[in-house]
Amino acid sequence: MAPSMSEHLHPCRESGQAAVEAALVLPLMVFLGLGILQLTQMQHAKLMTEYAAYCAARAGIVWNGNNERMHDAALVALLPTLGRTDDPTSLARTWTRARLHDEALQALAWPTKDSLVPASVNGAPLFGQVRVDTVNPSWYSPVRSVWKLRSAQNWEELDFDGPDAYPQVPELERRLAKFFDLPLPDDDEEVYRRATVLSVRVRYWYELRVPFANWILFTTWWAANAGMALGGAIDRPTLNSKASITHGQGGMREVGLAPVRGLENARGYDTLYRPEMTVLWGLATGATPLLSGRQGKRYFIPLTATYSMRMQSNFYFKWLMHLNPDWEV
Repeated sequence: MAPSMSEHLHPCRESGQAAVEAALVLPLMVFLGLGILQLTQMQHAKLMTEYAAYCAARAGIVWNGNNERMHDAALVALLPTLGRTDDPTSLARTWTRARLHDEALQALAWPTKDSLVPASVNGAPLFGQVRVDTVNPSWYSPVRSVWKLRSAQNWEELDFDGPDAYPQVPELERRLAKFFDLPLPDDDEEVYRRATVLSVRVRYWYELRVPFANWILFTTWWAANAGMALGGAIDRPTLNSKASITHGQGGMREVGLAPVRGLENARGYDTLYRPEMTVLWGLATGATPLLSGRQGKRYFIPLTATYSMRMQSNFYFKWLMHLNPDWEV
């Protein structure tokens, strides 16, 4: 018996059904693959940021808390996230690119008035791809009591060996070998020991580089810090049913104008201040050009890590950060 017409068309129907299913599933699978790749790169960058904090602290304890040395040490540690470092030529090329990239970020119009972060500390810039924040010693740590001593107002450094050696005020060694006139009830030597522990926080502007996943993840992260909820399809998130984030009007504009919270820290500079969010948004939308590397839209999010080490050299007062404006030394 000859096959019927429906039996001849059955393979075509199956082929068409498979094509439709593939068209529906393939975009989602591509996004999941790209998203996993981008998140894996972010996790690698987070681990490298923790290593950069260690390197910055290690440089600081032997360089008298020098913020410039700590900044360079952190930037070198982060080079594997910026390019190849497997041979001397590639390492030199990546280092040059990283320095140019860091300087390009420093040159952006970062607001300093509202963010409470100065442009530099003793000549070392605090705006760029890497920022090293000296959390301790600082004015709110025990060092405030140390430098408020009557005989220590002109000190330029803290002796890292301990509270019984004061090279700039020898007469104290002939006295009680204990601190006096401290406002805190802590034991004097313990106050000094805590004051000579260097704690640094490294903030790294990590750039998302995986196409498609970069702006999805950045927009989601940015909207979360703006206190806004996104809806719609995964590739076309919206703030409401009428505005799409993928367009210049509506959702994208509304997110850019939203009140943002920033990322606060209990001690030291905040990871992210509200005015800095506007700079990130300008980079993401292309409104703020970055004169380094490729042009166009760039997506950055902050990664942070903190590390503490005992000083192995005298901490210089000139590198002290977070000074209280009402504290005269």
